[in-house]
Amino acid sequence: MDVKIISVATNGEVKAIIKPGKAVDLPSMHDNWRFNFDKQIKKLANATAYVLVTEATPDIVEGCMIFQMVDNIRPNMAFIEIAPHNKADERKYDRVAGCLIAYAFQRTLIEGKGDYNGILFLDVLEKRKEDQQKLMNLYARKYNAKIYRGTRMVIADDDGHELIKKYLEAK
Repeated sequence: MDVKIISVATNGEVKAIIKPGKAVDLPSMHDNWRFNFDKQIKKLANATAYVLVTEATPDIVEGCMIFQMVDNIRPNMAFIEIAPHNKADERKYDRVAGCLIAYAFQRTLIEGKGDYNGILFLDVLEKRKEDQQKLMNLYARKYNAKIYRGTRMVIADDDGHELIKKYLEAK
């Protein structure tokens, strides 16, 4: 899927692609990422890893997400992370996480079954409670996620379609 992210240095649009990632090409803690996507994808049933790369540098992963169909019916964003070089004030690109989350919601429209069509679940699990709350607040504020139960959040219906419009259909 073609998307556009923003170069922080120029504030200009950069053409990017979200594509399935092979385990051998997925980022890991050895690359200074927080998650070992290469190992996680092997552990999860009915899961696909997706990477976001720019057209100019297709070998550099800007963000990664694992989308899972729990019990083959419930769409779940199992993991998501932006590249270390896209974090904090020194970041290279903006909109990476938004594009990946919108894409995960779009997958729910294709793969979600019955009542789960158009509903994306995600669990926010952090070691420190304050970090967990901070991340949940971010997902609620930036991506319209709602608390479902405990640390589980959901993006559904109009909220998900707004993400698609903002991040995947932006011209």
